[in-house]
Amino acid sequence: MITAGGRPGNECLGTVEGRNLSIHVWQAATCAVMAGCLPHYFPVVLATWDAILEPRFNLDGALTSTGGAALAAVVSGPYAEEIGMRSGSGVFGPGNRANATIGRAVRLGCMSALNAIPGQLDAGSFGHGGKYSFHFAESEPPKGWPSIREQLGFPVGSTTVSVMPADAPRQVMHRWQPTPDDMLKVVGAAMRDPAHSGTGSKSWYIVVLGPEHASVLVDGGLQPRDVRASLSDISAVSIEQLAAAGIRYDASGTNYCKPDGRGRMATVIPENILVLTAGGFGAGWSMVIPCWSWALTQHPVTRAVQVPGRARHERDAARSELDFA
Repeated sequence: MITAGGRPGNECLGTVEGRNLSIHVWQAATCAVMAGCLPHYFPVVLATWDAILEPRFNLDGALTSTGGAALAAVVSGPYAEEIGMRSGSGVFGPGNRANATIGRAVRLGCMSALNAIPGQLDAGSFGHGGKYSFHFAESEPPKGWPSIREQLGFPVGSTTVSVMPADAPRQVMHRWQPTPDDMLKVVGAAMRDPAHSGTGSKSWYIVVLGPEHASVLVDGGLQPRDVRASLSDISAVSIEQLAAAGIRYDASGTNYCKPDGRGRMATVIPENILVLTAGGFGAGWSMVIPCWSWALTQHPVTRAVQVPGRARHERDAARSELDFA
C-alpha cells in the first residue's frame, strides 16, 4: 500500500494543531488496508489527506464540532474511472468498493491517529451516514460544460479531490417537465433553509445534478457559472424569513453576513458553489450537500491526485472560477 502511494512510509502528512496530533503515510496506509482499499486507490487517499490537513480546512473543527460533519469528497478526472469509482446510479449508496473504502480509510485515520472518536474528540451530537464514507466521482460533464477540475484551474487530464466538511445530503425532486427557471428555483429552495447553521453566511455548497436536471439546464443554454449565480441569488435568506422560522437575526452574533439593500443575506456566494453532474437516470433527482457551518469557520480544499510514475499536475489559480482550492 505504501509503495502504491509513492511516498516514504515515515513521511508526516500533517499535524492538527488543535489536537497536537499528526498522521504519517504508514498510518494512512494501515487504515487503507483495514478499510479494504486496493493499492491503486491509495493515491486518492493521500490526496484527500493533503486536502484536509491544509490549515484553512480546519480539520480540528470539522472533526470535533457537535455539528457532526462528514468529509464529503468529489473526485474529478480519469483516474477515478481507472480505479472504478462510481459516478452514476447509486453514487452515494452501497456496492462500490472504491467509493466506500477510500472514504472509510480516511475516517479510520481520523479515529485512530487523530482520536476523532465519539465521546472523545468527536463531539458530534448526531453525525450522519456520510461519516462512514462520503467519497464519490464526478460523471463526465455534459457536452460544452467544463469538469470541476477545469473550473478549479487544473488541466483536463488531471484528477483532483475536492473535500468539504458536510452535513447530510438532501435529495431534490422535480419531474414535471421543468423549465430551466423552474429547475433553478427548486434547487435554490432546497438550499435556502433558515434552520441550517450555514444559512446567510456566504457558506459553501456542493450541488450534484442528476442527468435529467442537468439536461434541462444544458438545453436552456446555461453554463455552470450561470447556475452558480442563479442559485446564490435564489437561496439568499431575508431577516423576515428567519423570523418566520423562529430565528432572530440579532441573536446570532457574527454568523450572518450583512444584509443587502433588499434585506437579504447570501446563503452561499457563486464561487462557493461546486456544480457537477453525477447520479443515474430516474424520475428526475438531484442532490444538494451543504457545508456543515458558516463561512468563517473553515474552507473546502482541492488537491491533485499524484500517481507514482506519472506526470504531476498543478493548478493554475488564474484560471479558477471557484473558491474550493
